[in-house]
Amino acid sequence: MEKIVVYIVGIFFVLGIFDYIIGGKLNLSRGIESGIKSMGSLALSMIGILSITPILSDVLIKYVIPLFNDSIITPSILSSSIIAVDMGGYKIAEAIARNKIEVYFSGILISSMLGCTISFTLPLALGIINKKNIDILCKGILCGIVTLPIGLFLGGVLLKMPLVVITKNIFPIILISFLIIIGLNKIPGRMIKYFKGLAKFIFIMGIIGLGLQGIKSITGIEVVENLLPLEESISIVGKIAIFLSGANVMIEVIKRLFKNTIKKLGDIMAINSHSVTALIGSLASAVIVFTDFDKLDNRGKVICSAFSVGGAYVFGGQLAYVVTEAKEIAFIYIVVKLISGLLAILLALKITKR
Repeated sequence: MEKIVVYIVGIFFVLGIFDYIIGGKLNLSRGIESGIKSMGSLALSMIGILSITPILSDVLIKYVIPLFNDSIITPSILSSSIIAVDMGGYKIAEAIARNKIEVYFSGILISSMLGCTISFTLPLALGIINKKNIDILCKGILCGIVTLPIGLFLGGVLLKMPLVVITKNIFPIILISFLIIIGLNKIPGRMIKYFKGLAKFIFIMGIIGLGLQGIKSITGIEVVENLLPLEESISIVGKIAIFLSGANVMIEVIKRLFKNTIKKLGDIMAINSHSVTALIGSLASAVIVFTDFDKLDNRGKVICSAFSVGGAYVFGGQLAYVVTEAKEIAFIYIVVKLISGLLAILLALKITKR
């Protein structure tokens, strides 16, 4: 099944390349161009943090892993809950988890949803949207976080984890989610500062890693030991950019083929066309949701924010990263994220007025 997903995106990539050759007559070549152009921004945000993941892993192995020696709770739960899968979450989990299933559960499933929300989506949204929309954003994010444990439980089942192990591993996620919910309700101002501070910290760590990698690459001087080889991190970024190109074309074709269905979806959900477009676009990236947030109606803002927690990026850069690093779990990743996103939408529909 995982190969089918890869082949489908590959077909759309070839279609986009063909359109590029014939001068963009199908208007699909833009997806290829934007995907390849994303390599620069991806490199800036990823190479540094990927470079220092072996160092961060060593610290966690020395000081955190011993705390989990007699526990069935996955030791990488903590790092995966606050770091996105493609910003070091997977690499850290790979280094400190005790087996491959734990790597998949925490380093991919948890990190691609809760980790991404805390370290990227929330700080991004809070930095873009108008302050008057923060309450609406928080309402949607809460819908996504509340339903997240259900999606993760399903993920554990699909990974064939024992029910007791799944339950005990989800408990810390429920606790973290509960604290976030309380914080966003009781002290939203402070929580916004905390999220922005975490994002800033991760950004600074990434830039430091990029600096260290640059010094080693240019001068040959190794300031610190155990950096991830530059060739490996660049290879990851390149593969993501190429995969993202194919995914961009795929999303564009889906929009065209199901144009009428998408319109009906908007009518059924009672949201405006901008909200539907943002929701579909968030399958590749949630950035479109928050850059166009003022164009969405209030119900659409809640729904799109809710979906951004679990379902966003499912066919975008995250999938590209997962296919690059752990192709064998790609199908489970897609299923879990889509179901988590759908559950969040259903809850958002329930609590918002038409």
